[in-house]
Amino acid sequence: MIGAGGITSLRLHESNTVRVGVFGELDVFTGPELRTVVAECLDHRPARLVLDVSGVSFCDSSGLSALLGAQKSAVGAGAMFTLEGTGAALRQVLRITGLDTRLGLPPQTGPASSSGPAPP
Repeated sequence: MIGAGGITSLRLHESNTVRVGVFGELDVFTGPELRTVVAECLDHRPARLVLDVSGVSFCDSSGLSALLGAQKSAVGAGAMFTLEGTGAALRQVLRITGLDTRLGLPPQTGPASSSGPAPP
């Protein structure tokens, strides 16, 4: 287990997957911590890197940059990248910035996916 601020990671040996949990604010202060933890995890050459962001309460542009950096680092290391646990607020920020598709999030369907008012 590696921990740095609001970032934790656990290497799962059975499936050669590294799962990194992110909680609290993902911002200018914790973004560099995420980058450090991701780099340390990728040193073990996992087949898959999973970022669980279900505990993220706030994400600014530095946090978005850290998420993109994690994805880029994983792909560069030959690992599959998965972003899990995106709450409504973070998903909206990712959708507005166009990063949802770049980070591999599946399209959201149903009422929560529309950005306009409900039909009369």
